[in-house]
Amino acid sequence: MFHKEIIRIGTRKSALALAQTEMVGDAIKNSFPHIKIEYIPMNTLGDKRLDISLQEIGGKGLFTKELEEALINGDIDLAIHSAKDLPLEFDGRLKLMPVLKRGIVKDVLVVKNDCPTDLEIRDLPYGFRIGTSSKRRAEQAMLLNDNIKVVPIRGNVLTRIGKIFSGDTDGVILAKAGLDRLLADKKYAAECEELLGKVNITDIKETDILPAPAQGILCAQYASDDMAEFLKKIQDETCNTLFNAERRYLSVLQADCHTSAGIYIKKNLDDYSINAYFEGEYQSADTKEKELLDTVEKIAIKLKRKDV
Repeated sequence: MFHKEIIRIGTRKSALALAQTEMVGDAIKNSFPHIKIEYIPMNTLGDKRLDISLQEIGGKGLFTKELEEALINGDIDLAIHSAKDLPLEFDGRLKLMPVLKRGIVKDVLVVKNDCPTDLEIRDLPYGFRIGTSSKRRAEQAMLLNDNIKVVPIRGNVLTRIGKIFSGDTDGVILAKAGLDRLLADKKYAAECEELLGKVNITDIKETDILPAPAQGILCAQYASDDMAEFLKKIQDETCNTLFNAERRYLSVLQADCHTSAGIYIKKNLDDYSINAYFEGEYQSADTKEKELLDTVEKIAIKLKRKDV
C-alpha cells in the first residue's frame, strides 16, 4: 500500500549512497512540504562480497537486487541508485526515472599529497599502481600510459582511498560526482576530512578517460505509478535526455561489467558533441537533439562491429 504522507526510500548503507539518497529526499520535501521521508538503509550482496570482482559474482545487479525485492514486496516506495551502476535489464514490474541535475561526469585521480597537485595519468612514472575495479577506467588509463600497472580494488570511497596508505596501490580513480556529493554533506564530510587531508585530487579530462554511461546521474526506481507524480517534479530535462541517450548506447552494445564502454555527451549551444569508447576503440560525432538517439545508436553499431 502506498503512503501518500510518507515516502519510504531504500538505499545502500554506504556513506555515499546515504548522501545521494538524502539529496533526493530533500528535493521531494522541497516540492511537497507535507511529505515525510523515511530512509531505509539495506545491505546488498555487492557490498558484502568485496573479496572478489563483480565479474566473478554476477555484475552490477548485485547492488540492486535487495532493493528491488523490497520495492516489489512493498517494503519501500523508492530506491535511489547511481545510474551508472544499474544493469540494463531489471524486473519488468519496476520503473526507472532519472532525478535532479546531473553531477560532474569526469573521473578524478587520487594520490598521496606528496605527489604533484596537477598530476596527469600520462605523466605517471613506470610501475605506478592505479587502483580501480572498472575495466573501462583500466583500459583507457593504459592507453594514456602503458607504463602504469592497474590493481583491482573494491569497496566504498573511503576504503578505496585508504588502499593508497595500506600499500596496495599508489593512486585510485574515482567518480568526481560521488566524491563531491560526499563532501557536500556535512555529516559524511566530517568522517573523511582527516583522510582527504592526506591526498591530492586531480581532475581527469572527460576526453582522456570517457565516463561510464549515465555517470553523475541519480536514478529513482519504483513499483507504484503513484510515485511518478513526485519524481517528475524533481526531474531535469537535460539530465533526462542524456540518461536516455547513454542508456541507449549501452543497450545497443549490450555492454555489461565484462565489457568496457564509455561515453561523454556534451550539450553545446545548438547541438550535442559525442565521444564514445568501447573495447579499445573510439568514435565521435556532433548532432542535433532530435537526432541524438539515432546518432548514438549508429556510433554504438560501428564500435560493436569493430569488436566482432
